[in-house]
Parts: sequence; C-alpha cells; structure tokens
Amino acid sequence: MTGRESTSFASFVSTIALASVTARCAAAPVDVPPRDLGSIASAAPSPPSEPAPAASSPASAEPAAPTVVSPSPVSYLEGAPQLDALFQALAGLEDGPSREAVRVLQYGDSHTAGDLGVSVVRRTLQARFGDGGRGFVPLGRPWKGYWQGGLHVGMSKEFYSARFRPDAGATLANGAFGLLGVGIETAAANAIAWTEVAASFSHVEIAFLRQPRGGSFDVLVDDVETARVASRTPAAGSEFVGLDVAEGPHKITIRAAGDGPVRVFGMTLDRATPAGVVVDALGIVGAQISTPLRWQEAHFAEQVAHRSPRLVIFAYGTNEAVEPRLTDAAYERSSKELLGRVARAAPGASCLLLGPPDLARKNEVTGEWTTVPRLLEIVAMQRRIAAEAGCAFYDQLAAMGGAGSVAVWAAEPEPRARKDRVHLTARGYAQIATSFAADLLHAYDQWRAARASSPAVAARP
Repeated sequence: MTGRESTSFASFVSTIALASVTARCAAAPVDVPPRDLGSIASAAPSPPSEPAPAASSPASAEPAAPTVVSPSPVSYLEGAPQLDALFQALAGLEDGPSREAVRVLQYGDSHTAGDLGVSVVRRTLQARFGDGGRGFVPLGRPWKGYWQGGLHVGMSKEFYSARFRPDAGATLANGAFGLLGVGIETAAANAIAWTEVAASFSHVEIAFLRQPRGGSFDVLVDDVETARVASRTPAAGSEFVGLDVAEGPHKITIRAAGDGPVRVFGMTLDRATPAGVVVDALGIVGAQISTPLRWQEAHFAEQVAHRSPRLVIFAYGTNEAVEPRLTDAAYERSSKELLGRVARAAPGASCLLLGPPDLARKNEVTGEWTTVPRLLEIVAMQRRIAAEAGCAFYDQLAAMGGAGSVAVWAAEPEPRARKDRVHLTARGYAQIATSFAADLLHAYDQWRAARASSPAVAARP
C-alpha cells in the first residue's frame, strides 16, 4: 500500500479477520501480562487541585475547563476523510432532522481515565452540536483511587472490583466486564454502591450481567427506592435497564438483595431532548492496547454495538513505550486485532488513533529529563497502522511541541505537566484537548464546504 492509498475502517474488518487467523496458526501471540496498577502510567496522578476532587466532597457542579493561554497550532490531524461517518452524523444534528445522539467512545489508559482532556472535547462538541448527556460513568468505585471531575463515587466493602484475572482462565465470568472493561460485583445482602453526578441528565441506563444464578438489586434515585432489577436468566449475557428521571443532577445507588451474585458494569446518562453529542471516557489506569483483547469478544461486541458509536478513539501508547518485552510485531498485531474487533462490533463508526503525549525519563547522571525514545517509535507505528486500517490519526506529541515538551511543561511556573513527566495537569490536558477538538471541527467544516460545492450533493432535494 502506498502512502496515497487508503482503505475504509469497515473494509479493514475482513483483512484483519484473515490476518488474525493466520497469526494464530503461525504462532501464539506474544501477550504482555497486564501491569494492573503498578506500571508507569498506572501511577495515576492524584485528583488535581483544579477542579476539586469529587471523591472527597459531594458532586456539586460540573468542573469548568481551565483557561488555556496559548493553545498549540491545530494542524496535527491526519486522515480526516476517514471520519465521514462521524461528520455525516454531526451534520444531521446541525441541520436539525436527526433525533439520534452522536456517541463517541474513547478507550485508553490513565490519560483517558481521568477525563480531564476528554471532558474538554465533550464540552466543545456539545457547545456546537447539542448536549446529549454525560455518557458512561461507573457505578461505585471500579478501582481504588478512581476519580473524575463532577462525580462522587463510593461503595460498601462487600462490593469488589470485577476485572480480568490472568489466572482465572477463559470463561465468561473472566471476560465479561462491560463497556469500560471493569465492573463491580457482590453477593452480599444490602451491599450498596453509588455515583453522584453533577451534570444534568434525564435518562439513566444501568448495564449488568444476566446469569443463571444471578441475584437482584434495587435502584435508588436520590436515595429513593425506584425499581428492583433481577439478573437471573437461563442464559448469560449483557442486559440493560433504563429509567427516566427528572432533568437535573442525581445520585444513583444500587443495593444488592442478597439472593445471588450481582455484577454491574456501570451506567450511561443521557438527555431526552434535544439530541446532541455524548462522549464516553473509557480509560483504565495502566492499560495497553492489548488490554481489551483479554475480554470476551462476543461480550465486548454486545457492549460496543449497544452504544452504537459514530466514532471510536483509541488513546494508548504510554504504557507500551516503557514495556521492554513488547516487540513491534506484538504491538502491531494487538493494534490491528483490536481495530478489527471494534469494526466488527460497530461497522458504521469512524475510528481514530490518538497518539500519546510526551513522556520523559530522568538521566540519573546528568539529572536531565529526556523523551523516552521508544515513544517516538510507538507514535510512528500508530500513524502507519491508522493509515492502513482506514482510521484518522492525531499526533498529541507534535501538538505539545514535540520531543522534550513534557520536561518544559513540568518546569513552568504554572506547570502543564506533572512532576512524573508522564501525566499532565488539568491545564495541560485542556490545551492538547482544545487543539484536538479545534482540529476536528476544522476538518468537519472543510468536509461540509466540500459537500456544499459538490454538484451531486447540491442536486439532492
């Protein structure tokens, strides 16, 4: 394939399926064990001082985006024509006839999990195309230290995190973890988990696992018992229950009945009218692009298809850049396999690979912080894989100013990067997210202008 040739995300599915089968027949995939919560990017930053940590106080207001003094030039989006499915959906919202929300899923590591950058993209798109709701949020605390602005989460000690365990084997129980890839579970009577949300919504949909010996749980809205949900069915699989609520912020609580195990994946929060954009932040601390491949594919496909996204963003690369056992071949194989799985689950969606921000390590001799060389190689592979798969690519490293930028940002009087030179501050995440969103909107405007000038489009009634 030459540099000028391209393919679509949907047509990439059959190619990936064949390549996947060939790879499995040739050799067992090199799968780097999960680094759980001990890797470099899994050393997630503590809740930032801007905005205030929701974990220590009730959610009272959706945090405002930090002021960005001088955003980077917005010219780092490649492969914009591959975003046609997204742009068509956005045009439907902007022109008025569409009543369907335009959903964006962003999978990634701790940069995504904190929602600091994703929230800026969410607010920017919603300001133009309409606020479709807060989107996916967990119920309870999926892992220790979980934090996102505008959320206050908690659960009793009887609930525990349900996530992939390498020693548990390939079973549904060890592969069904919902849209995020981490849920919560209990079998104890009166165990509770809750999430208090500052953003307004009028519809909540709770996702859970139905199973042969499943138990029941009560749903409470603002501490008022609203419904009882049973998860016991003959066959296991994904299940969803929706509730309409009064427009506004709410606290959603679940309480286990104790008549069997209950596994809850989280909930999505939508607004009934008008239709708008919804952006889900689906990050897991310490994740790599191979992480979703550990989940059962059929279950993962159910979850993604149910959301019916118009764009899926893959924001990985930081943890891979410091994984010494990860070869180029293994990284490329994992990337293409995940792209194939998502394309099969959501064939009508556009895809975009979001390159990692800069990452530096300290030279113990000189004391200087320099960019990890492997990061540049990861970015180069992502760019090539995106082009081959029919996905767009956004270069966050370049948007920051290139190699060495994170060390500069961390040393500023008002730092845009944290002292670990891995994570950014709210100000830093806002800057690169603002650049990304502006570049995305600029590409959309160019797409609209091209369609308006096309005789074929203009001739349509």
